[in-house]
Parts: sequence; structure tokens; C-alpha cells
Amino acid sequence: MKTYLLLLVCLLLAFGVQAQLPTYRHTVSVGFERVGLDGPDAIGNRYLVRYARHLRNDRIALMANLGYMSVLNRVDLPGAANYYVEGKRRQRVTTDLTAAFDFIRHPRHAFRLGAGPSLWYRQEELSNGIHYTLLSDGSVTNVRADWRPEKGFDFGFNVLIEYEYALTDHLLLSGKVKFVDLGDGGGQSSIYGGGIGYRLR
Repeated sequence: MKTYLLLLVCLLLAFGVQAQLPTYRHTVSVGFERVGLDGPDAIGNRYLVRYARHLRNDRIALMANLGYMSVLNRVDLPGAANYYVEGKRRQRVTTDLTAAFDFIRHPRHAFRLGAGPSLWYRQEELSNGIHYTLLSDGSVTNVRADWRPEKGFDFGFNVLIEYEYALTDHLLLSGKVKFVDLGDGGGQSSIYGGGIGYRLR
């Protein structure tokens, strides 16, 4: 009987502590991410700003990201070590909407899992083929590269895992991993990065 009473008191205290936790309704943040793209990009940097609206005592966050990235467009020449051709930089303007749930109800820690739609605009040149002559000493001559311009919107979805820590009542640090699938046009991207934010009641 004493065990049950002790458990009941602990539960009431826990609910009482949760009720007293401060509620924040808005967060604005900036971030930096490493984004893996389809070949030949390998990986590039994305810079973004994010607004989050917090609901249900901070348990649910509705987030909107706006990002930009510009990646080198290098294609290695097969069989020719250290030789490559470079086209125009590949650019992305990205928007991601994510609804996420926080599994930790704590004033300083948040661990979120979420998903939502993504819309990315791309402008780039892709290689149709590269022709060259490889000399006996390993050097390359007569290089001819054929590029095709491509641009357009790609629609898909994103999945997010994020940990966030509050340095102060308002200042936040976050780290995340993310996966984006934009179908045949935009391909799949694996993302990791972090950010710094400011939250408001």
C-alpha cells in the first residue's frame, strides 16, 4: 500500500512540474547543413532559416525551412588521374514543411521526430558526355564536354530526427539528421547539420 501511495505522489509531482514548465510558441533559427546530392555532386552546403510554431505545450512543432545551396559541378575523367571538367555550379532553393513530435517534455531538452512535404527548385547543367584523348604520359588533350541545362521544381517529402538543447531560456542549439526524397527529378538526399535559434512565448 505504501508503494502505491508513493507512486501516486510521484506522479502528481511529475504532473505538477510539467504544468509549471514555461510554454514557448515561436522559434526562429538559422542553420548550416551538409546535403548529399545525386552524382557527381557528392555533397554540398545548405544554409537555411527556419520558423517553428509550437503547439500542445511544446510537444508538437510545425516547422517551415527556407534554404539555399550552390555546389561545384565537377566530373572526373575516367582513366585520367586528377583530371576533371567543371560546369556551371548546381543551385538549389529549398522549402521544407515538417510536423514533428517531441518525445521529451523538458524545459532544456527536445528530441523530435517528424515528416512533411518538400519543394525544391533546381538550376544546373548535367553532363551528356565527355570526350578526350589520353596520352601515354597520362596527360589529357582534346577535351570536349557536352552539357545539358536543366531547371525546374521537384516535389517530395522529408523525414527529420532532431535534438535541441536550450542554453538559456531563449537561446537554443540543435543537431539533426534528415532524409529528403524528391522523386526522379531531384533524387534522394541525406542531410545532417545544426543550427542556433531563439524562442519566444
